[in-house]
Parts: sequence; C-alpha cells; structure tokens
Amino acid sequence: MSTVLALGVLTGCSSAGDKDGGAPQAVEASAGTAEEGVKPKASAKPTETARPKAAPKDGRIGDAGTTCVLPVSFEAPKEWKLTGVSDEDAELFRKVFGHPTLKGACELSARPTGVIGFIRVWTTDRPDASPRQVLEEFVAEEKGVSDPEYSELTLGGLPAVEVVYTQRSVLLDEPTRRRDIAVKAPKGVTVLHVDGVESEDAKVVIPGYELVKKTMRPAA
Repeated sequence: MSTVLALGVLTGCSSAGDKDGGAPQAVEASAGTAEEGVKPKASAKPTETARPKAAPKDGRIGDAGTTCVLPVSFEAPKEWKLTGVSDEDAELFRKVFGHPTLKGACELSARPTGVIGFIRVWTTDRPDASPRQVLEEFVAEEKGVSDPEYSELTLGGLPAVEVVYTQRSVLLDEPTRRRDIAVKAPKGVTVLHVDGVESEDAKVVIPGYELVKKTMRPAA
C-alpha cells in the first residue's frame, strides 16, 4: 500500500466527490476501515447537494442557493472543489469521521491544486451551545489528540473559537498539527476542520483556511 493511499484510508484524504450523487470520496475511501460495510445508499436520481462543483463565481458559499447552505458564509479558496453532503449521506459522514454530535455539511478539497488537503464543514442547530462547547466536543471525538490550545476571536462580527492541537497518525505513528474553528451565528454553530497531510500541502491548505476566516460572515 502506498503512503498516499494509506493516508487516504486513514484520514479520508482523497479527492472529494468525483461521483455525482454520492458522498465525497473521502467518506467512501474510509468506509472500509472505519465502518466496515457502511456505504452510501444508491439513488435513482442524484441529489443536487451531493454533486461536486467548482467554487461559485462570486467565491462565496453558505448563503441560500449555494453549494453548501450553512449558518455562515465565506469565500471558498480558488480552484478548490466543493462537495455538498446530502441529508442521506450526512449519517455516513458522522460514522466514518466519528462525529455523532454534528451534521456533515460539505467538503472543500484542495486536490485540484495538486495537494492533498481538505476543509470539512460541520454544523449544529443547538441554540444553547457556545462555539467553545461545540469545538471541545468535536476535539474530544477526534482520536490521538494532545496539547489542544484554544483561543477566542471574532469573525465577521460573530463569536468564534479556534483550536490548534497535535494529532498522531495511527498508521504512520507521526504527529501532525491540526486546527479547527467553531463560529456561532443566529442559525447555529459551524465547525471547520482542516486536514492537510504534509508540510508542502500546508502551504496551500493553511492560506485557504485563513481566507475562509477572513471572509466569514452570517449567511444570508
């Protein structure tokens, strides 16, 4: 098994949703190991939300009518592929990535730029939940996490919490720096999880993540 393939099986690092109407390939690649036998149900007519698309012309997603409808809106990195997660595949997303407290909303893949990296977006509509509470629950559901450092900030006038931590790969037995952010808007809390495998990939993935933070605002 090649290093790239091995990483893909463990962390879901494959190109997002190359098949119309299915879950992102990250889910399909991980299903055989994380949840044996869990597969997206075949659909006679693919749902529009599950189709991979290029970034919209205005660069923003999250607003009504965009690829991923979210509580927040932000500018997607140029050339990244966007894949919405249908309601049908959201449960699979939870099982494969191990986040039962949240709903998978969409995946942004940097694969078209030539690197392996993702920003996966999760949501919850719990009105009483703070971004810190949601983010702490998210990190607790991740495996192999150590030394999490939380910081509070404001993005687009919205309260947010960012965490940076070390996560050890079970397959390669190597530590990787991760970062996630939770943002609370009137329609709910959104969590963005950054998944970039190698240092060279981080040169593309991290600037994409910073663009998302810089352009964050409540969804219209």
